Amino acid sequence: MLGVPEKYKIDKNFDIKTFLTGELTKQEKQKFKEDVKGITLTHQIIGEEIPSLINNDYNYQAILYFDIKVNDLKYSNFIGGILQKIVKPPAVLRFIDNKGNYLYCFALKRLSKIDSQEIVIDDIIFTQRSSLFFPDENATLFDQYLAFTKILNTGNKLTFYTEIITKAYLITYKHLWTGALKALETKIFYDIEKMNEIRTLLKKIINLQNHLSKSITLAEKASLNSEIKSSFLRLNEIIAI
Repeated sequence: MLGVPEKYKIDKNFDIKTFLTGELTKQEKQKFKEDVKGITLTHQIIGEEIPSLINNDYNYQAILYFDIKVNDLKYSNFIGGILQKIVKPPAVLRFIDNKGNYLYCFALKRLSKIDSQEIVIDDIIFTQRSSLFFPDENATLFDQYLAFTKILNTGNKLTFYTEIITKAYLITYKHLWTGALKALETKIFYDIEKMNEIRTLLKKIINLQNHLSKSITLAEKASLNSEIKSSFLRLNEIIAI
């Protein structure tokens, strides 16, 4: 998956019950069992070729890659939200339905300030669907920019995963910002702060546009449009630096 080297290959199948923790309601457990048909840990990036990061905020000692077989990709948000909370290391989830359609889920995680044994999800994204049999533009871009050998920031596993999720944002929202594909060719990925800012701005623009579609008064529309314009200007500044 995504060009991860053979030496990290695991291909371990998990019993679905493994993920039915006490935190889930009876209804959630039932839905999870009905929707999920198989969970396989395909790869596990461990070791110090890409250094681990362990401090008060992060415990990034491994990056896990999972294939999750589902009845329908429309259940991916529900299943992905559960799995990303249960699987504490940073994880790449690929959901595949019985027709060969798939999408990815990525989530940035940190340690809880209250309980260091628990994680908090700071950011999560589900990509658009593609086909295993008929590659589209998104599939081509994911293979081109998210493949293991294409990740530039190997300073540690946090920067490595942050680059993956940031590139996923740029590809998924390439129609939102005209500079998204250009950004994939820049050196911003050597700077984790710039990566974080880009994702924050893209999410802000999406939120502002949602508000704009529901706004009524001209004053409110003008204010929202001004914020959107300002956000786009900042995005363009970042990739120009």
